[in-house]
Amino acid sequence: MKIKNNILNSSKQLGLALLLLTLAFFTSCEDAYEIGPDDEITESNAITNLTEFTDGVIGVYAVIPGNSAITWNSWFADEVQLPESNNGSGVQVHTWSINTSEDTSAGIYSGYATVINRANRILEAGNSIAISTDEQAEFDKLRGELYAIRAWAHFKQMVYFSSSYTDESALAVPYLDYSVVLEQPARNTVGEVFAGIEADLTLAKDLIPTTFTENIFFTLDAVTALEARMALYRQDYPTAIAKSTLLIDSYTLTDDSNYTNMWNDNEDSEIIFKLAREVGGSAIGQFYTTVSGSLDWISSDKLYNSYDANDIRLGLIGATNRSINKYPGVAAQTGLNDLKEFRVAEQYLIRAEAYAQSTQLGLAAADYNALRTTRISSYTDESFTNVSDAMSKILDERFRELAFEGHRFLDLKRTGTDLVRDNSDCSILAADACSMLNSNYLFTLPIPQDEIFANSNMIQNDGY
Repeated sequence: MKIKNNILNSSKQLGLALLLLTLAFFTSCEDAYEIGPDDEITESNAITNLTEFTDGVIGVYAVIPGNSAITWNSWFADEVQLPESNNGSGVQVHTWSINTSEDTSAGIYSGYATVINRANRILEAGNSIAISTDEQAEFDKLRGELYAIRAWAHFKQMVYFSSSYTDESALAVPYLDYSVVLEQPARNTVGEVFAGIEADLTLAKDLIPTTFTENIFFTLDAVTALEARMALYRQDYPTAIAKSTLLIDSYTLTDDSNYTNMWNDNEDSEIIFKLAREVGGSAIGQFYTTVSGSLDWISSDKLYNSYDANDIRLGLIGATNRSINKYPGVAAQTGLNDLKEFRVAEQYLIRAEAYAQSTQLGLAAADYNALRTTRISSYTDESFTNVSDAMSKILDERFRELAFEGHRFLDLKRTGTDLVRDNSDCSILAADACSMLNSNYLFTLPIPQDEIFANSNMIQNDGY
């Protein structure tokens, strides 16, 4: 697809020299595209017109990470089992041997920091270019996308490195609406970061037109999906219901005949926003199954056994070897697929949970059953007896539906749920890593040691 190719090409055209000097150590190697010295251009002539500004925005999309967050959720929680064929990747996270120099958590922090800083640089560069009347609408749209990306990146970073999403005085991450060069920003509070995010999303909604619907870019629907997810995390259930309803009314769940095609990137009907991935980039599927076919990680028994025998989703896990096939890849590259950031399936589960927490159990069950009906043949509707029963079943359904998409660790964290692996999934481990109370400090990731060294205003999270 031409637009997707532009994302890769523009990332090589936009290596702003100062940005790379100040942020080179911030980029996760498993997520970012490589940008060499020959690709660098100076700030003075980097962006002088709308065409170059467009390339700049595409360059921001090109560095959006995804792999680190997905693998962290798999390795840390209960989605995967460690097979004997594992080559050592992810074992430190899986056995909860987490310290301030652990690579995957550092990659999550630095990956989103890179996106934020690059978005700020492009926004600042846009202030100095001349835009004609005919170009204004496109320029505004692009600026709206940058504000949305900046909001989303702050949210993604915060959910891993803040201990709470509802305590507005808790330490979060620095909220940055300017490009960092020599500054040493301190951590803002959760309330301050959410205020910054909401301000950015307000700007985005004013600038992005309703006619813009390309799902590999931030559209108004992607903004709404982010607002729904944020509202759920903040326990603002009326807003979560209102925002998710807008999307449920606009998108259809993929039926069983097209379900596999969605993961082959040949079916988009339920996808609201996805991160485009091109051949030559980092392939998420290779973190589960290597290019040679060796299994580094397989589905946990806990996850596999939770599916109904008639569940279409069970087809994405190997029946005999428990291989994880949600990212099968393309002919030119094993394991390379677009990362589905927002799907309408998640919106059904957001609304179901928000209804349940609002004691509207009938409506919660209706959304829960609507999703399961599309995934399980000959499905019989279920009902919820109380809020606790509803939450348990909805969380289990999120476990099944959103597996290997970067949700499980965060779902356990935000709902106060202890992490418990099945005995068969932890017996192979040399470490005692079978259960963890939700109160454990490890549910909040460490600020990377490099960031602590470089920024005297940075405060480390408790326990590290």
